[in-house]
Amino acid sequence: MDNYKKNSREIYKRRRILAIIISTFVLIALVALIGKIFLSTSTKGADGKTKDKILTTSEIKLEEREVDKLVIGTTTLSIFEDSQKNISDNLASYKLRPHRLKTVRDQAMGRGPKQSLLKREVFLTFDDGPSSEATEKVLDVLKEENVKATFFVIGKNVEKYPEILKRIYDEGHGIGIHTYSHDYKEIYSSPDALQRDIEACLASIRSVLGEDFNTILYRFPGGSFRKNKEIFIQRVEDLGYIYFDWNVLNGDAEGNNLSEDYLIKRFNETSRGYNKVLSLMHDTNAKQNTINTLPRIIQQLRAEKYQFKSLGDTL
Repeated sequence: MDNYKKNSREIYKRRRILAIIISTFVLIALVALIGKIFLSTSTKGADGKTKDKILTTSEIKLEEREVDKLVIGTTTLSIFEDSQKNISDNLASYKLRPHRLKTVRDQAMGRGPKQSLLKREVFLTFDDGPSSEATEKVLDVLKEENVKATFFVIGKNVEKYPEILKRIYDEGHGIGIHTYSHDYKEIYSSPDALQRDIEACLASIRSVLGEDFNTILYRFPGGSFRKNKEIFIQRVEDLGYIYFDWNVLNGDAEGNNLSEDYLIKRFNETSRGYNKVLSLMHDTNAKQNTINTLPRIIQQLRAEKYQFKSLGDTL
């Protein structure tokens, strides 16, 4: 990420210098052309007074060509000015992305304005996929309901089901790093071990989506609610990631084969009072009732005037 910022600044500087050089040449050409037009269309008589000159057809064509050059030069300058503005806008947008994500996270976690003052938005997130069956069923529901979500993936599962990760990406959902191994003992043995796990997960994603793929979305295995969490949070932030916990859940992590009524009840209990919903569910094969209840949850939230967003939209 640091290299990206450095490269962006370097590109911005070079293009700005180029735009200044072109602007200078166009300005010189404009002054020269105005002087040439003035001299070619005016003459002095014997009495020393300036008289208008009648241009010949060939002279008129010459003047038209000069004007065309001026128009082309001005258009070129306009294009470079637009490019310069786009670069500036893109750099500004890049700087705002982490800020926007942190704002979403902090508002969802109760840091900031009261929930009653916030716009009603819901960010559906799914952990531990992709899986052989459940993830595609979740994607089918999301497609049917025209909803975008965010998937925090496990690197080992990405390697098993690359085509499903590709579908997540192709259908416009956000993709974040969850873990490569989901081995708590190894991951939390040290900040360096955590970093290795993150880098391995990113490598597995890039092996499917290409080396240009990047994400700054991260979710700690088990959440950030851990002993000595500060040193791990610091390492994640030093790597340039924004970590996300959740404020709403359906309880599917509490066991397998939980009833649909229980999952709906847990979702309603935990979402009460939140205008900014950051929900946790799982897209593993053992969570069949999460899939079964997902349409009902989406339709209920829509009836309550929530807007659905992916954390990737914020990017």
